[in-house]
Amino acid sequence: MFLNIIKSLSTFFLIIFFCNTCYGQNKEGLISIKELDSLQKAYYGKSSRESYIIYHKTLRQSLNTNYDKGIAFAYKSLMWYHGTSTKSELDSVLYYADLFETKIERINQQNDTLVIKALQLPQYYLNKGQLLANAFGLPEQGLESYFKVFPLIPKGDIKLSMGYYISISEIYYQKLQYDKALEVLTPLLKDTTNIGYFTKDRLLSNISSNYVHKKMPEKSFPIHQEILKLTIKNKDTANFWWTKNKLANDYFRLGDKQKAIDSALVVREYCIKNKPHQLIFNNTANLSTYYHAIGDIQKAIAYRKEALPYSKGLETRKDTYERLALYYTENKQYLDAIEMHEKKNELLDSIRANEKKAVTNYVDSNVKLLNEKQKSQEILFNVKLLEEKNKKQKLYLYSISATLISIILLLGSVLIFRKYKKGEKVIEVLKSNEKKLLEERITLRENELEASAIALSQRLETLTSIKNELDEIKKPNIPKLEKAKHKINDLIRSASDMSIITKRIESEYPTMTQTLISKYPNLSDTQIRYCLLTKLNLSIKETAIILNVTPDTVKVARSRLKKKLGIPAEVSIKIFLDELSEE
Repeated sequence: MFLNIIKSLSTFFLIIFFCNTCYGQNKEGLISIKELDSLQKAYYGKSSRESYIIYHKTLRQSLNTNYDKGIAFAYKSLMWYHGTSTKSELDSVLYYADLFETKIERINQQNDTLVIKALQLPQYYLNKGQLLANAFGLPEQGLESYFKVFPLIPKGDIKLSMGYYISISEIYYQKLQYDKALEVLTPLLKDTTNIGYFTKDRLLSNISSNYVHKKMPEKSFPIHQEILKLTIKNKDTANFWWTKNKLANDYFRLGDKQKAIDSALVVREYCIKNKPHQLIFNNTANLSTYYHAIGDIQKAIAYRKEALPYSKGLETRKDTYERLALYYTENKQYLDAIEMHEKKNELLDSIRANEKKAVTNYVDSNVKLLNEKQKSQEILFNVKLLEEKNKKQKLYLYSISATLISIILLLGSVLIFRKYKKGEKVIEVLKSNEKKLLEERITLRENELEASAIALSQRLETLTSIKNELDEIKKPNIPKLEKAKHKINDLIRSASDMSIITKRIESEYPTMTQTLISKYPNLSDTQIRYCLLTKLNLSIKETAIILNVTPDTVKVARSRLKKKLGIPAEVSIKIFLDELSEE
């Protein structure tokens, strides 16, 4: 058994040695760094077979000359190629992205800022995020890449900054969070004078898409008109007809159904002549919707059936089946309607399976990438060891040495793993103790703050009582007595200054006010004060004294606050706020 293992290892290393020898004997002629840079610049961003060959050629040449910039640029180019070619591969995208980022770490260690600048890291992370989010349906993973862009954007680079924010908004759009997307996009309209046509069109198109999904044609219509003017000015024929199709949809949403049909039919003529695949689907599907709206069910069915072969996306096909099922039902073609429902259900199962598959593929690809990286490092280590030993020892010594090293590595791995497990247990205990200490500290500080607030309310109560007794002394009119009354009033006002109390409370609960404002924007400042004082577990009487109001006022205010926060009758405001602060 042991001899068989030795023979297998020997054969493996001999093959590696032979391959390296053959490779060394068949090197292609080296080209200059200037030619390398020129080739990479000329082909970057392309997805043709020719560009794929060029990327690998520049990678080989850069590796042979240890040209770091060329190596990193080739990795970046190959990542983009595998994400945008007709046969996109997630494994390859992640593989070359990992190689690129590892190379960047090494260049950073060398403090070669010129090379880092030339590699355009912000644009790389944007491209990687777009591939993960848009090409492979992994928005969360795309978002991780986008977050790396912001710190790298050079000051004053409006175009790159705008590209970053637009990419972020596209994630919100995919998540159906249209208000969030518009919140990111709308402020960008202020800086559109110094950007190019592509960026401006992308910005306006994203804004209009969100308004379309929010069913706000009064907002999307003027934006589509502006885009139409831009397409004419820049002679962008394809985008011109896409925008015309969107305007037809705006007419429909605005209630002018006939104008929507007339406009869509004009676009249809262009589609028949030029056959742009996706536009044909959108235009035909829209015409079906328009005819259905005016009661022409036959044309609605005919156009929707015509759109079906062009609906290659799973979501669009699902929508097409749903619409056809509805139209067949209205037209009393029940068997056809049942068939469409069955196809839709099959498609839903497929969509769910694809969603799971996308996430699984991402995880599997990362695991596979880590395994391949580990194997690659082990192979490189063994090959270098064999090359050194080859000068002094015979082939059988290589096999024995490799076997011994493998055993040592295995034993070392077992020992390291055991130490790692022990370390994990120690860390868990430390974390548990730290958590307990933190909880005790928070409880102590809450008690201190509550005691301070209660003491404050008691002082206010005492001052108010003294003031009332002094007010009962009507005669004689003693100037010093009046002066004392004024001082007591000033003390009551300063002690009741809610801004001071609020700041003290907010120092203890720094996120409480912000959480309340974000989740319940209709709350007034006074109601937020009631929340903070209730969080301190103050009684109605103590709250009334601090706010200088009657206890009945506090009762009414708390009752209204409970309704506004939607708190069930059996749950107290204090318990609700405690749970809110723990989220």
